[in-house]
Amino acid sequence: MKKTFSQIIILLFIIGMIVSCDFVQDANPPLEPTTSAGPATNTYISDSTTNSDPTLRKALVEDYTGHKCGNCPTAADVLKSLEVQYPGKIVPLAIHAGFFANINTTTYPTDFRNTAGNTYDTKFGISTAGNPNGLVNRVGYGSGGFIKAYSTWGGEVSTQISQVPKFQLLIKYKYDVGSLKLDADVKIKSLANNSGSYKVVLLLTEDSIIAEQLDYRLPSGSQLISNYEFSHVLRGAINSEWGSSAFTAGAALNGAETVSISNYQINTSYKRAKCHILAYIYDSDPASPTYYEVLQVEELKLK
Repeated sequence: MKKTFSQIIILLFIIGMIVSCDFVQDANPPLEPTTSAGPATNTYISDSTTNSDPTLRKALVEDYTGHKCGNCPTAADVLKSLEVQYPGKIVPLAIHAGFFANINTTTYPTDFRNTAGNTYDTKFGISTAGNPNGLVNRVGYGSGGFIKAYSTWGGEVSTQISQVPKFQLLIKYKYDVGSLKLDADVKIKSLANNSGSYKVVLLLTEDSIIAEQLDYRLPSGSQLISNYEFSHVLRGAINSEWGSSAFTAGAALNGAETVSISNYQINTSYKRAKCHILAYIYDSDPASPTYYEVLQVEELKLK
């Protein structure tokens, strides 16, 4: 009898442990809650309120590039080194456009081109001047020094981030995994009394894309890299290439406006966890001496 009683006690103890374990597991539901339709209906919400520094003017560094450009990997490495040198102070953007971004079905099949990149390249004449070249906050539009060689990017960045910012950008988004639709808000706060008119652009970028790239630094006969890793690739404009108006008649100190977009369709081939929303505000007044200049830029990683 004692033996039977002891066995019952042990059995009850084991059952209790199992129930307890099940209870603890249920008390910590998955990060991605499910519904009857499964995890495809999940929605992710995030914001950049905590990582947008109102005391810092960041630099948008645009690297105009292409997989057929054998000198472009050097420029990409310069951009990577600037990210290390100025952590959190620059926002890189790789724009594949022009002759060096053209494709063929055998050697260069991956197409990174898009309407936004082609529009910027044509407007600013980058690939016509030759690649690799770029822009830093689009300073100096209309002047002879507008297009920046990659060897000068570091000095340009240092100059830009030392300036007092005029605006602060706060990005928020909502992303639906099932429909691949993105909603986003960008709140723009004026940090000074700013005259003129401005626009805000939202772009989508993607990192860690593996594809083909020519690299002249390698020995002859082995210069084509089949598994090159591309970063900060422009995938498209979320609210058009030239953006949405904000502060059309000047911006008073502490004035705020919000630019919102909804139902932006993300391509199913993009890796969501490698994508960023990039937002910038620029001078949109054609009569201004700083026309097209980017006055603040932020990016926010998708989850």
